[in-house]
Amino acid sequence: MKQSKKTFFIAFFSVFAVISTVFVLGRTTMAQENQITVERSSFGSSMETAEQILSLLQELNALQLDDSIFTDPMFLSLKDFHIDLTEEPKQRSNPFAPIGQDAVITESVEANVPVPEEGRPII
Repeated sequence: MKQSKKTFFIAFFSVFAVISTVFVLGRTTMAQENQITVERSSFGSSMETAEQILSLLQELNALQLDDSIFTDPMFLSLKDFHIDLTEEPKQRSNPFAPIGQDAVITESVEANVPVPEEGRPII
């Protein structure tokens, strides 16, 4: 009975150790896959980048766009359904106030605040 418990605990901890190791190593590899690597630019790599940019600009300059669509009768037959927007009233002064009670109150209220005498606390 003692031997079977000992064997069980050894097997349990072995399986636990293997599973935890796989879990921890799996997380580190996932973290390594999600990392962004940044290369320091050196003279050679900046020249390569400049060449790539110049080649892309040359490709863009070689593109020919067909502007005949603007003279097409179907395009010219399109109608403008423009709607002029009217100016809306300004926003409420307090958007959290109940509706109808958002007017600004300009009354001033004076409060009588007792001034403590030297050494005496206000109770």
